[in-house]
Amino acid sequence: MTATPPTLAALSAKNLYLQPLPPSHTPLPGKENFGRYMLSIPWNNVTGWGQATIEPRRDITVDPLSGVMQYAGTCFEGMKCYKTEEGDLRLFRPSKNFDRLKRSAARLGLPCEWDNDELVSLLAKLVSLESDLVPQYDGGNLYIRPTMIETGEAYGIKASPYASSALLYIVTAVNLGKALYASAEEEGKGIKLDACKEYIRAWPGGTGSYKLGANYGTVMIAKKPDFAMSLWVHTEGGEDYISEAGAMNVFIIKQAEDGALEFITMSLSNGIVLPGITRDSIIELLRKHGANEKDFPLDGMLRNIRVVERDISMSEITSSLADGSLKGMFGCGTGVVVVSIGQIQYDNQMYTIPHNPLVLLLRDTITGMQRGKIEHEWSYKVPEWKGVRAEAAAESKGNDEKAEDLAA
Repeated sequence: MTATPPTLAALSAKNLYLQPLPPSHTPLPGKENFGRYMLSIPWNNVTGWGQATIEPRRDITVDPLSGVMQYAGTCFEGMKCYKTEEGDLRLFRPSKNFDRLKRSAARLGLPCEWDNDELVSLLAKLVSLESDLVPQYDGGNLYIRPTMIETGEAYGIKASPYASSALLYIVTAVNLGKALYASAEEEGKGIKLDACKEYIRAWPGGTGSYKLGANYGTVMIAKKPDFAMSLWVHTEGGEDYISEAGAMNVFIIKQAEDGALEFITMSLSNGIVLPGITRDSIIELLRKHGANEKDFPLDGMLRNIRVVERDISMSEITSSLADGSLKGMFGCGTGVVVVSIGQIQYDNQMYTIPHNPLVLLLRDTITGMQRGKIEHEWSYKVPEWKGVRAEAAAESKGNDEKAEDLAA
């Protein structure tokens, strides 16, 4: 008789353990903008997901031969929490981020099965505890970094390609990306990129479409002084094609021969670029507007538009500048939201990209949804939560009221 394999415990928000900050808590010098709490959930291949814990932010101890230390066995996500003018907290499409985290984890052989609703519930509790840190002004945010690491020993050739143990944790910080935030706002404020051919970020069939830690370790070393970030270029068939800029997706705005205004971005088909949440949101909004399915949330978007997903070469960019068909260029991602690209250095020549006011319209639309100015199903309102004691007290009060009702 074959033994039935044990059922692994599912990730659950029910038995959350909260360790409150001590009354004497003060942030360490230089860490004043870091969140005070962290959420952590251990996992192993024998019992499954362990108890979720929210506790004061702390260092993590791992085995020197663990997968994360030896082979960069880690993936992560980038999210933000916003505060509305009314003071409530909002997340933007959080389940999309957790779907992408599952995909990245699966690529590394890390645990990749959980109920997104459970994880969103835990995240909501974490950011609710940090509510007083979340800036309320336009452009302010609490940046959220969900991270998974392989904690099990992984030195040498393993019998199984899958992790034996892992840790999922979430930490926060205030205002990541704010320095670039205003660059979409007016003419002349676009960022400057260096088209980098010395370092190759990703290639067909590689891991460029996954949010793995190893994919981002090359970003800073390639960045040249006086440039905001690198514009990643890969060569194929003698042509230099762009993919991403720094850690963000890229669009060009181009006038087509039939008169339509095209928003062109790199296709996801060859696995080079990350399937960005902001990218996906922009594509959906533009496509529905252009197809007359649903009006763009803010006034000002042209109707004769279309979204095109295909390869973009540097020769197309330079020739479109020369003939006047290139009407703008922007990057998008969680950190920068939507940002105009003003200049590109390529083959020792600087090219100036036209400013396009539709970039600001896109930026205002996405940030409007994020901050609750534009009500939309993509904006998740965070329930207020003050900790397990307050939750227990509220439940106890509710039970007492029910008892009184029955007695009456």
